[in-house]
Amino acid sequence: MPVSVTGSSVTFRLVRQLSIVVVLVFAVLAYLYGPAASPAMRDAAVDQCNSYAQGNYRSFRLTWHVGAHPHWSCWDASHPETAAVSLGWWTNPFR
Repeated sequence: MPVSVTGSSVTFRLVRQLSIVVVLVFAVLAYLYGPAASPAMRDAAVDQCNSYAQGNYRSFRLTWHVGAHPHWSCWDASHPETAAVSLGWWTNPFR
């Protein structure tokens, strides 16, 4: 029977498993919501969508779609007959 100095039954194995779970949850959430939550990537998507709409800030609609393949979707409201375009997951904030 093991004796604990601190009176706790938490083992290193349990701590390691919990830390792996926390890291995995963080990685999945960063993949699904990271670009939409990052101000630099959001601004890059806004700039890219604005250039798609020929520089008219009032006419484009930018949305973030979450799913198996999360991506930015840009739609030009001045041309409603044209379908929305996908900007992808990554918009380069370093341009």
